[in-house]
Amino acid sequence: MDNLILLNTREDWYAAFFAGDTEFMASVQADSFCVVHANGVQSKWEQLHGISRAVQADLWFPDTAFKQDASLSLQYHGDFALVSGQSQTLIEDTPHSSVFFSELWRKTPHDWQLMHLHFTPIA
Repeated sequence: MDNLILLNTREDWYAAFFAGDTEFMASVQADSFCVVHANGVQSKWEQLHGISRAVQADLWFPDTAFKQDASLSLQYHGDFALVSGQSQTLIEDTPHSSVFFSELWRKTPHDWQLMHLHFTPIA
């Protein structure tokens, strides 16, 4: 059951990410959330502010963008889950970019909370 809840929460978070729905993203992310990527490290608020600005400037993903996992691994450690693998961003079913990723999720009394995201582009 935890697998299904975690995977559904994760998919909802990624759908919100591609839609630029920072309000939903903020509700899933821990206050201490950070994302690590090729350009450095961003706090939760830096990430959400950057996405909001990109959405307002019409520079965010088109409505046809989505994520597809090529591989996915889940490892549980008490109230935490490490999700890792490889995923691809598609736009209108055309591959756009691929990344290796790792995510740290924490089980709360009501749901799963995203603590950390790290992704590295695949050349």
